[in-house]
Amino acid sequence: MKSLWLAAGLALAGQSALAQSAPEATALWRSHSVDRPEAVHVPLGSDWAYIGNQSGEGEETDPPGLGYISRLNLVSGEWQARWADGFDDPLGIVSQDGHLYMVDAGQHVIRLDQETGAELDRWTLERDGIFLNDVAIDPDGRIWVTDTRGGALYELVDGRWRQLFSGDPFTGANGVEFVDGWIYVVCSSGVGNLIRIQPDTLEHTLLVSGEGSLDGVVTDGRGGLVLSDLRGRLLHWSEAGGITVLDEFAGEEVMLNSIGGTADGRFILAPHWASSQLSAYALTYPDETN
Repeated sequence: MKSLWLAAGLALAGQSALAQSAPEATALWRSHSVDRPEAVHVPLGSDWAYIGNQSGEGEETDPPGLGYISRLNLVSGEWQARWADGFDDPLGIVSQDGHLYMVDAGQHVIRLDQETGAELDRWTLERDGIFLNDVAIDPDGRIWVTDTRGGALYELVDGRWRQLFSGDPFTGANGVEFVDGWIYVVCSSGVGNLIRIQPDTLEHTLLVSGEGSLDGVVTDGRGGLVLSDLRGRLLHWSEAGGITVLDEFAGEEVMLNSIGGTADGRFILAPHWASSQLSAYALTYPDETN
């Protein structure tokens, strides 16, 4: 696994920027050291990126226990291939206060120690016809979980599940992220919606519709978002500029799943589920002079 050489970018993570122009994406490298990678997450203030590998065929019919988490140090390039293992199908990952929260097998949310990978808690949603997919957590500790098969959004508080939304416009709800006081949800299944939710009132706005089959959503550190389209497109969205295509994998079977990035929006890691690869990008923003 090659190093990202991200020390400079991580040092800038705390700086405020208001630029809204779409960035340009420069491909840094592509690695084959992963196995059916579905999600990437970079905790705030951490040098590590965590990559969930589903392994096998990455399907619900796979034998249990094939999935694992890899870890990449974004400064030194250290690669820990099987940092934590024994999972079924790792899906979305998020972090808070030294813990990772990961969806597994479309049914569980697991809390892990961010340094050791030890499992600390597991919450299971016992309901037919669901496929839990991605997870976000807000400053109050509320866990937000998407259900792609059921087209729904749940919250998990003190071990208790509550369905917040179901049906249109949440059909195919996939990626979810807390950004600047808002919850953002993107929808796959050919729906291509981007939805913004006020966490306290649950008022929501449909920002984008019909934009492919969206899977991942992360902050660009400037009030905008970087998105992934399962069909092989890396996208940027801002209130002022709408959707811009940053990269497109024409002619490749990719399945661009749940991307991860540094908090400053300067580096993105994109998992290619179908081809078992991981891409790294540097993003540059034209309105910035630093």
